[in-house]
Amino acid sequence: MPLNRAAPSGGSFHRRFTDYRGLYFDDFAEDSAWIREEASLRLPPLDGIDTLVLRGEYRPHPAARGIEAGSPSLSVTLNQAPVASLVPAAPGPWELRLPLTAAGRTEHPALALTLGGVARTNALAWLGRVSGLPAAQRFRAQNRNRQLRIRSLSTASGELIYDFAQRQSPLCRAFVRRHAHLGINVVGFLTADLGVGESARCMVRAADAAGLPVALVPLKLNCLNPLGDPTYAARLRDENPLGVNVIHVDPPAARDLDHHHGPGLRRGKYNIAYFAWELPEFPDAWVESLDYFDEVWCPSDFTRAAVAAKSPWPVLTFPHAIAFERPAGDRSALRARFGLPADRFLFLSLFDLNSYSARKNPEGALAAFAQSNLAAEGAHLVVKVHNAGANAADLDRLRAAAAAQPGIVLLTETLSRPDTYALEAACDCLVSLHRSEGFGLVVAECMYLGLPVVATDWSATAEYVTAENGFPVRCTEVALERSHGPYAKGSIWAEPDVGHAAEQMRRAAGDDALRKRIGAAARRTVEERFSPARIGAAYRRRLESIATF
Repeated sequence: MPLNRAAPSGGSFHRRFTDYRGLYFDDFAEDSAWIREEASLRLPPLDGIDTLVLRGEYRPHPAARGIEAGSPSLSVTLNQAPVASLVPAAPGPWELRLPLTAAGRTEHPALALTLGGVARTNALAWLGRVSGLPAAQRFRAQNRNRQLRIRSLSTASGELIYDFAQRQSPLCRAFVRRHAHLGINVVGFLTADLGVGESARCMVRAADAAGLPVALVPLKLNCLNPLGDPTYAARLRDENPLGVNVIHVDPPAARDLDHHHGPGLRRGKYNIAYFAWELPEFPDAWVESLDYFDEVWCPSDFTRAAVAAKSPWPVLTFPHAIAFERPAGDRSALRARFGLPADRFLFLSLFDLNSYSARKNPEGALAAFAQSNLAAEGAHLVVKVHNAGANAADLDRLRAAAAAQPGIVLLTETLSRPDTYALEAACDCLVSLHRSEGFGLVVAECMYLGLPVVATDWSATAEYVTAENGFPVRCTEVALERSHGPYAKGSIWAEPDVGHAAEQMRRAAGDDALRKRIGAAARRTVEERFSPARIGAAYRRRLESIATF
C-alpha cells in the first residue's frame, strides 16, 4: 500500500481545492442543487477578495404538502465562523453576501451550508427508508429540502467559483488556476557537482524564469560528489513552505527521506519525484520508491516510458532547462586556460566517472578517434573526467588507453561549472558514444554553445539530436553481459557503431560549412526546446492542473 496514502507522513493534497459535499442534483430544477441537511464547499485561496456571494432560489415543489410545504432556512459558516443566514419569505431568487473576515483568510477556506426546519421531515424520510411504512414513503423524496436551491457561489465582482447549473463539473477551474498559490519546493543536492544536482539547479532556473515561487531545500542524504557549486547557495533553506515538493533523488534513496528530513517534509504536501533512469526498464527493486510520491517527473520521454510502465501514479516528461552565461573571450584564450593547442581541431569527451564508465563509454570515443585517423591530420581528442580520485581503477584503464594512441589529452582536475562551460566552448565538437542516457546534460550544454555533437542515436539524446542539428551514430541494442552498479546483467542498452562514429567525426572535422550549420541548428534546438521560460511555463500548467484535482 502506498506509504503517502496510508500513513500520516505522506501527502494529503488531493482534492483539497475542489471538494463539495452534501449537494445533489435532480430533475426538479436542473440549474441548481439542493441540500439534504448539510453541505460543504472547499475553496481555493481568496487573496484580494472581500466578499463572496451565494445565490439560489426558493422554488415551491408541486409535490410538497402539509409539513413539507414552505422553504427551509439556511445558515452559512466560513471556517466554522457564522457569516450569514436566510429564511426565504416568498418564492423567488435570493442572494447572501458573505463577508470574508480573518477566519476566512486561510490557505484553504471551507464554507458550510446547513438547512434548518427539516429535522422532522428528514426523520420521516429515514423512517420510510428503514421501515417500509406506506405512510412515510412520500417523505423519502425530501421535497421540503429540494425547495431551497443553490445556484452559484461567486465573488462580489462576479467571478464564478461554483456554478451548479454545470452539474457535470460545478467548480470553475479557471478561478482556481487564477487564485491558487502555485509554487514548488525544489528538494535536491543543490550544491553538488553531479547530474542530479544540476537537475535540481535546472529546475530552479526554469521556475525563476516562469515567475513561480520556489523554495530551495538541500537534501540531507549522503552525497558522494563534492558540494562545490555556489550558484544557489544563498537561497538554501530548511523549510519547505509551499504546497508541492519536487524531490530530485535517485529512486532507492527515497526510503531515506523521512529518516533524514523527518516526516514533516512530505506530510501535507503533493510530493513529486524527479527521477532520471537510463535503461528501457525501471528496476523491479525500485518500484517501492514510488510509494513515497504522488507522481513522477522525468527529464525525457525515454525515462518516462520506463517509469510509467511500472508506476500507478502519473509520470510526466519535464526536460531540463538549459541556459547559462556563455563563456566570454575567443576560443584561443579559452584553450590557453586549459593548456590546449590553439590551432588544432579539438574533439571533446566529457563525463563523470561516478556515473559509470561502462555506460559513458569513453573507450568508444577513443576507438572512434583512432579509427578516424584524424590524429595524423593534427586533431586531438580531449578527454575530461570528473571524480577521478574516487574511481582509481577506471582512471588507470583510461590512462593506459589514452597513452596507447596519439592525439589524446586527458584532463582530470576538478572544474567549476563556469570552467566546465569554458572547456566545452574551447573545443570544436563533442563526442558522446554513451550506451544510454536519461537526458544527456553535457550533450545539451554543448549544443547550447553551438558545438556539433557526435552522439549515440539511442535513449534520451535521440529525442533531440538529429541529422539536421548533429551527427547521430548508428547503434545496436545489446544485453549487458554483467552488472554495472544499478545496470543489471541482462538489461538492454546500446552499442554504438565505432566505424560510423569515426565517419561522423571525419565529416564534422572536414567540412567547416557543415559544422557551422549543424552547430547553429543545435543551438537553436536547445534554445527553443529547453529554454527556462518554456520549461517553467510547463511547470505552471501542471501545477494549475494539480490545484484543480
